[in-house]
Amino acid sequence: MSGPARQSVTQATRRDQERRRMYIRAATPEDAEMLAAAERQTAAAQEGLLASRPEEIHVESFRRKIEQLQSNGLYVVLEKDGDPVGHLLLEPLALAVTSHVVQLTIVVHPGHTGQGYGRILMNHAIEWACQSSAVERIELRVRSSNPRAIALYRSLGFEIEGTLKRRIKLSQGYADDICMALFVDQPVA
Repeated sequence: MSGPARQSVTQATRRDQERRRMYIRAATPEDAEMLAAAERQTAAAQEGLLASRPEEIHVESFRRKIEQLQSNGLYVVLEKDGDPVGHLLLEPLALAVTSHVVQLTIVVHPGHTGQGYGRILMNHAIEWACQSSAVERIELRVRSSNPRAIALYRSLGFEIEGTLKRRIKLSQGYADDICMALFVDQPVA
């Protein structure tokens, strides 16, 4: 084999090797400190990217959320070569009339953005939701100042449902939240 065919096989082999070095696992209460630190770094790196400010992010809140979602929802960590590079959670809404809806939160850790980790986590979440008989709709909110994330979500079938204007107060002005949703009980166009 030579030429383009060999190059294609080589590229596929490299992609497979790259994937094998990545692992998505369930978050554990022991991850709370690491997850809180990653979110503090993310919040500090770009004001308004997360709803919380760095000083509002507490380890115990992460521990409680992980424990809560172990039995009702999804909380996962993506590792590459043993290092966490991102995390994602799907949290069911509490009321009976919205029990078919999960709220998605995703954070690709600082230094790891733009490498496809967000897409890997999102695909995992969508697959999990599609396999759950209880989930029909995934909702998320994303800052209007994050066009890469908006493009990712759209490419996965999420639709923009509205804008919450001036929802996030910044030190210099405001940021809008874009509300997006994906119906997992319908085929993606």
